[in-house]
Amino acid sequence: MKRIIAAILISTCLIVLITYGVKLFRQKIDSALSAQPISQGLPSPTPTGPAAEHIDETIFVPYWSVGSSFTPPSYQNLVYFGVNASIDGIDTSDDGYKRLSTFVKATDSENTLLTIGMTNSSTNFAILKDKSAQEKVINEAISIAKNNNFKGIVLNIEVSALPFTSLVDQITAFNSVFYDRTKAANLTYGITAYGDSFYRLRPFDLAKLSKSSDQVYIMAYDFSKAKGNPGPNFPLAGGETYGYDLEHMINNFADTMPLKKITVVLGMYGYDWPVDNNGKASDVGEAISLKDIKATVLDSCKHLKCEWERDRLSSETKASYEDIDSEKHILWFEDEISVKRKQDFLKKHGIGSFAYWAYSYF
Repeated sequence: MKRIIAAILISTCLIVLITYGVKLFRQKIDSALSAQPISQGLPSPTPTGPAAEHIDETIFVPYWSVGSSFTPPSYQNLVYFGVNASIDGIDTSDDGYKRLSTFVKATDSENTLLTIGMTNSSTNFAILKDKSAQEKVINEAISIAKNNNFKGIVLNIEVSALPFTSLVDQITAFNSVFYDRTKAANLTYGITAYGDSFYRLRPFDLAKLSKSSDQVYIMAYDFSKAKGNPGPNFPLAGGETYGYDLEHMINNFADTMPLKKITVVLGMYGYDWPVDNNGKASDVGEAISLKDIKATVLDSCKHLKCEWERDRLSSETKASYEDIDSEKHILWFEDEISVKRKQDFLKKHGIGSFAYWAYSYF
């Protein structure tokens, strides 16, 4: 009986000691957490690698900016955007193909790349299901690149669909064949990727795609959609407010592929949304180049009740005004200041390769 009582007393004491210990441990954790500083400005992350020293700059040149008086911009690398793929190979009836010769004649740089556009989902589905169609696209793309002295090819494949395994595998397989064939032709090969690939459901296995590419061009723009509500082009910080930001983006990509393969593409434009009294979009936003934004809003506002301020978190500028019909508008856009802040941030992560969308936009 005494042994039983002693055992009960010992057990009771152990329970009390454990409970008290856990309480003290939790108090220490809570105290430590409360002592951590709360970030009030732009992020100051721990770099994922050594800071980038060499900076490489690329600009995308869209076909619609290539006219008879086209003058190539002074950048290290030029990406012609581009020629489009179809079920029958490269679409030679498209304006992008028709203006290709003008671009080639005007540029004597060895650092030119040719974009192969695949932006129509239904066409892409048909190509991905048809091996002969894939062969036509790949063969003709390589032939055009070689005949026009391009250094390499950039595949821009955009698909609006849920990430079903079958579709993801089709895209991965197609990209792998395209890469192998392009490299065999002594050309470089890159692929574009949505900046919000890890935030929204996208049918791309980026780890596998990056292995079959020399460079991945991350489109760090168009985060706030034209068909959605007003918001930044791609916020530098403020993931808690906007849902995602550049810091999360680059950490996601850096966990998936080598930093040396990453080029971050920044969009030199903005969206102009008509809004209601609550600041919600009342219609689809209109894309406006930074050049036009400067002319109509910043340098000398052509509208009524113009106001603008730089957003502390996103680092981009938010403008508001009323048009001639007294309809309210909100405009978010990227500019040289926000770009520099984003680049300074990315360089701390070891990213030194940047591109801009697009020539004639700024």
